[in-house]
Amino acid sequence: MKTIPIFPLNLVVFPDSKYPLHIFEERYKILIQKCLKEKSGFGIVASFDNKISDVGVYVLIDSVLKYYDNGEYDIVVAGIERFLINKIYPHPDGYNIAEVEKYADTGFSIDDGLISSLKLKFEEILELANYKLEESFWNNFRNAEFKSYKIAEKSGLSYEQQQEFLILQNENERLSYLLNYFHTIKEKVSTAENLKRIIMNNGYLN
Repeated sequence: MKTIPIFPLNLVVFPDSKYPLHIFEERYKILIQKCLKEKSGFGIVASFDNKISDVGVYVLIDSVLKYYDNGEYDIVVAGIERFLINKIYPHPDGYNIAEVEKYADTGFSIDDGLISSLKLKFEEILELANYKLEESFWNNFRNAEFKSYKIAEKSGLSYEQQQEFLILQNENERLSYLLNYFHTIKEKVSTAENLKRIIMNNGYLN
């Protein structure tokens, strides 16, 4: 159990992913200043209808792309690990802090056959969409402990599906989830341009 600042957003960050953020609210400008000074991180949690998810991802600031004269920031955050919120408190600086515990996988035997099947299906979808990912993506995919998260970054999952996916606590379940999802979009989307738009509809960095 530990206490961390939390940042509710209309996005889902996955472990081992990178995502650009523009920080403009005063309370979060203060938070980012503090994190940079202390080399600490914060939790990103998805917000749905003014309620936040119980499961989020702890992130660290990977880089500052730009600092503005008014104190705003363009930053890149890196997802580290998932957490489960137990209790939320207000912080004097305006943001919230939460008591959290690690939210880890419950299954540790990963089916290599599922990984191969998913990679083949993903490559098939990319080919149908006439879309080529940079080599940096495939390098990160090969090095990733959990391959499902890397594929999910470029899958075009909806906001709700991303959070549903994040909550799964077994790598084989996540791999199967994506396989089923790709079967679905292949049947529903007939043109390469629409497929390409689905896959590109994310802000994750390679």
